[in-house]
Amino acid sequence: MKARKIVIFIFSVLAALAAVCAVFPEDGIAIGNIRFELPTLHEVFTVKDNTKAKTTEEILEERAKAVSINDDKEFKKFTETDPSRFHMPGNDISYFDELFDAMENSQNVPMRILHYGDSQLEGDRITADFRERLQHAFGGNGVGMVPAIQPVGAMTVVQTSSKKLPQYFSYNMGEHLSNGRYGVMSQVAKLDGSVTLSFRASSLEGVPHSKKFSKVTLVCSGNGSASINAGGQTIKMTEEQPSVEGLKFLTATTAQPVERVSLSASGSMELFAVMLDGKSGISVDNVPMRGCSGTVFTITARKTIEPFFKHSNVKLIILQYGGNTVPYMNREKSIQGYKSSLIAQVKLFKEIAPNAKILFIGPADMATNVKGEKQTYPQLEPTIKILKEVCAETGIAYWSLYDSMGGRNSMLQWVDANLAGKDYLHFTREGASKVADMLFDTFLMYYKFYCKRTGKTPKNFGGDPAEARNKKK
Repeated sequence: MKARKIVIFIFSVLAALAAVCAVFPEDGIAIGNIRFELPTLHEVFTVKDNTKAKTTEEILEERAKAVSINDDKEFKKFTETDPSRFHMPGNDISYFDELFDAMENSQNVPMRILHYGDSQLEGDRITADFRERLQHAFGGNGVGMVPAIQPVGAMTVVQTSSKKLPQYFSYNMGEHLSNGRYGVMSQVAKLDGSVTLSFRASSLEGVPHSKKFSKVTLVCSGNGSASINAGGQTIKMTEEQPSVEGLKFLTATTAQPVERVSLSASGSMELFAVMLDGKSGISVDNVPMRGCSGTVFTITARKTIEPFFKHSNVKLIILQYGGNTVPYMNREKSIQGYKSSLIAQVKLFKEIAPNAKILFIGPADMATNVKGEKQTYPQLEPTIKILKEVCAETGIAYWSLYDSMGGRNSMLQWVDANLAGKDYLHFTREGASKVADMLFDTFLMYYKFYCKRTGKTPKNFGGDPAEARNKKK
């Protein structure tokens, strides 16, 4: 065969293959249990980027270096370009100033931070280390708010119950209620009779402020009474004030901070939460909701949550969602539906907690098999775009965990470093600690410049972020 014919034959074959790739469905064709896939034309003609990805240590050191600056010009650059920056509403760097004011005054007026999220938070992961560094600087003790009966064990506190109680959830963790009376933790336990709930600080290292508490509060409704036993002393729980729109706050305070307590309750009551706090400072609550996309708050009876915010001086609400929706965000209808639902959730929180700032934390990088190769979910970046739009339109702050941990395909590096599990979705205990460091370091950055603008002396946050991080290795 002549060379000319060979060239024509080769190009004819390539043209035929290109035509097939152009019309072949992107998600392949399923025949029985087998799916046939072909690369798209874009994939065929795209030169693969063989640049070596940064290791997690390189990424973390970059983040630590970025937040070590103390210069106005460099801070401006950080707020405009750094992957770990907060995307503030209207680019207003003073958005958290009222929060910082409350933190500075928390020894006189105790305040709370609520950290809601999906299974990335289970076990008090991420929240525990974030809480520790805040309490180290501003004061405060205890793990904060926990459910009466914990559906998934936490690493900071050990809970037991003298008997099983009916328990209901707004998310997919168990049975649901038709009346939506789930309370501030999106779950409720119902008591008809008596029960003893025990709480004990765990042996987890690195979070000493979580281990002791001196104020125990039962958030409930209905008719009944409660008491605590701490160090052999029984203390009756009394209402801090008359019930707020039907929600009761039964409280007992110990003379000295304790590591364990038993709470006995009797009557016909809805048990929404138990708060294990210090007498002053900052309390940081961990509220994990497995499988949740963050769209269930509007189905919760408002009268079981709004009184909590009126009573408890919540100054920051963190919403960490989005990961559970990523695999399903492949149609415009589902994308716009999720956006509309999230906007409704944010509007609800702004109505019931007008004095609280809101920070939305987007999903981490998530990897799956795409055409036989482990890589970032194709729908992840479009989902993040939607989340940023939600925050911009509702006037709240956004923090990109995806960008902070390294962006596209960074989860592969985190798994290799044993900072995330082999599901390529969830962080390990050590990985969650690194995430908490990055989040806190960014808060520290904005706090330092708040102090410069207001002439205040920054609190001691426990040394250099990189040094604190190295101590955890």
